[in-house]
Amino acid sequence: KNMRTSTNVLLTVLAFTDAMSLFLYLVYVTYFFTATGPSELLYHSKAWMYIVVICFHEFIAFHTVSNWLTISLAIFRYLKVCHPNVAKRYCNLARAKLTIGIVFVVTTLATVPFYLYYDVYDSSEDNSNLTGYWIRKTQFAKTHVDYQVTLLWLYGVIFKVVPSTAMIVLSALLIRKLRHAMKRKDHLKASPSKHHANITTGYGRTSIMLVVIVLIYILMELPVGIMAFLSGIEGGESHFFYFLLYSYVGDIIDMTVLLNATLNFFVYFCISKQYRAVLKALIRNKFSKIYEISVSHGEHTGSHENTDNMELSTSAAENTHRKLRIWNSIKQSFRK
Repeated sequence: KNMRTSTNVLLTVLAFTDAMSLFLYLVYVTYFFTATGPSELLYHSKAWMYIVVICFHEFIAFHTVSNWLTISLAIFRYLKVCHPNVAKRYCNLARAKLTIGIVFVVTTLATVPFYLYYDVYDSSEDNSNLTGYWIRKTQFAKTHVDYQVTLLWLYGVIFKVVPSTAMIVLSALLIRKLRHAMKRKDHLKASPSKHHANITTGYGRTSIMLVVIVLIYILMELPVGIMAFLSGIEGGESHFFYFLLYSYVGDIIDMTVLLNATLNFFVYFCISKQYRAVLKALIRNKFSKIYEISVSHGEHTGSHENTDNMELSTSAAENTHRKLRIWNSIKQSFRK
């Protein structure tokens, strides 16, 4: 319960959206590069082609949600560090949930134009020797070049460049504030109140963790945004959306996105002391419950199989209760 803060709620939903992005990409890669191949010369069913298209669109949607949740995290942290009085009013659990809802709704509306880009068609329409289905641009996308350019600007500027710029500004402000906090911490070390020093340490760790997450985001996302932005300026036929054909440049772009989604967990675990402590406690508690159930089951089975083992079962029960008492005392100490 003590982990139910606005920051942790945002981090939890961020972890979920990252996981969904990775899962959708895994489906796409498994089908195109394990089950079959990314070629119209191979047979593809209509259902699988629609699954691939859906995975493509939803991958963009979930990743965009992830991007704006990262910005929300940075804004929440900036307010808590630089404007604590404002943060007390606005950076609460209810506001965090409202922010998540707004991000999901706005992102859903912003990604609607992408659904008009790809279409599934019968391969025999282009070549009578081919069977199965393949993916191509819709007739609307082919006849409206401005639509393709708009998508590139939307993807490159709104989804990438603007978030990255906001991240750079917020990170710079946070880092400057952290430098002042570190100087203040040096003075607190000499203070007789160790409690205040511990609070400052935990507060700084959380801010450092979020700065690292933001920097990873900038390094991974900004090059993609610049590439899409330049493609939009170039105009004409869009070469950026050959994602499904998996060009060599696309491999590198996709890898940066996947790394961004994957590295956050390691940042949590390496920097956040509270995260490590709670995770260990949950794992220990889970194993203790499994142990308790297995021992109780063993005692119950033994009592039915042989009444001569009653004394042994009683001894085992006492031993179990003793271990549980020890374990409970450890948990009590851990909570303190």
